[in-house]
Amino acid sequence: MERYLLRVNSQSWHVSCLRCCVCQMALERQTSCFIKQDNIYCRVDYAREFGSKCAKCFRHIQPTDWVRRAREHVYHLACFACDNCKRQLSTGEEFALQDNRVLCKTHYVEVLEGGPKDPESSQKAKTKRVRTTFTEEQVQVLQANFQLDSNPDGQDLERIAQITGLSKRVTQVWFQNSRARQKKQQQQGQSTDSSNSATSPHKLSSSPGAWANSSDSQHSDSVNFSD
Repeated sequence: MERYLLRVNSQSWHVSCLRCCVCQMALERQTSCFIKQDNIYCRVDYAREFGSKCAKCFRHIQPTDWVRRAREHVYHLACFACDNCKRQLSTGEEFALQDNRVLCKTHYVEVLEGGPKDPESSQKAKTKRVRTTFTEEQVQVLQANFQLDSNPDGQDLERIAQITGLSKRVTQVWFQNSRARQKKQQQQGQSTDSSNSATSPHKLSSSPGAWANSSDSQHSDSVNFSD
């Protein structure tokens, strides 16, 4: 009998009745809503109830998160790591899923063989440095933020870590290494300028590509940690 009605999924609703069944928010001004088992949800609560969750940390995966897929499971980029050595696995690297546990190839072989045979080799595995590799997208985000602020505070580090899917510690170490590398390059540039001034006082131009250092680009994508 009312003048206005809302049509959702071929059903008619009073304006005041179309509400999210979880938060009770009125949905007449929303551009979309969701129906699941005859229940109405707003976008936020539908994603919270039925959205994808990380198989490792069980937190919700946001549309902007970087993920990795293994069979039917989905992981945050930082969560896709070996359950034994905690090393983050890279794209194309061999791994195994055993009882929903992610294992790198080395530790999967150890499980099949009943564990490491030599106690000394086990001790070496514990003290071995863990190398974290970065995807091209992660490096682009890190470098873009480094150009804006080479020494971000804790809050900015957490924000950058969330965007890239890395841990805050890995992000912090990457910025520390980048600052040290930048300082070294600046010192080398000053030393080169001083040498050129002493040997050729009238020479003003430098050779093309004097500041390029392609050998550091791959190194910048790796961070070493020791236990």
